[in-house]
Amino acid sequence: MNRKNLVLLGGGGHCHSVIESIEQCENFSIAGILEPPPNKVELISGYPVIGTDDAIPELVAKGMSFFITVGHIKNPLPRRKLFDLLKSNNAPVVSIIDPAASVSKRSVIGEGTVILRHAFVNAGARIGHNCIINTGAMVEHDSIVGNHTHISTGAIVNGDCTVGDNCFIGSGAVLSNNISICSDVIIGAGSVVLWSLTEPGTYLGNPARLIK
Repeated sequence: MNRKNLVLLGGGGHCHSVIESIEQCENFSIAGILEPPPNKVELISGYPVIGTDDAIPELVAKGMSFFITVGHIKNPLPRRKLFDLLKSNNAPVVSIIDPAASVSKRSVIGEGTVILRHAFVNAGARIGHNCIINTGAMVEHDSIVGNHTHISTGAIVNGDCTVGDNCFIGSGAVLSNNISICSDVIIGAGSVVLWSLTEPGTYLGNPARLIK
């Protein structure tokens, strides 16, 4: 099998997790990692730092593919900016699905999205572009997750839900069936959402309520 040469953007903790998943895939080979200056690290999880984001046009010309490994804790803007930068350079952006994840063939996974180990995406679910479905997270049947959204570790999006763009669903949070969450919402870890949320902001508790 011909492997795609893959360049990663961002070398923090999320990068380490994604590398673990990429190494289990048979269709990618990591060529290196791009980091913003000043960069004092030569290797990240054994892979070389090969430059900054300024190298993207040259790497596109060499036929590289790309994946964003910057994390998303509450603020989606760093990942959004990198995604827009890649698209403006006509860079091929891949999606990563860990072989230990369970992803229905009847689901749709957007460009630049990662599905990490033991995550579950059921039939009819649609995941947007540049999303993180983190370790052990669940997106149930016919649910929609918008672009640039992070479903964190162990969070559960039950069936027929809609989650907007730029959202962060914290670890262990639960969304009840058939509710909608507007864009630009943060759901705190362990919170339980029992009804639709129409106002951007941060929600905490059981039931989850707007705090700011």
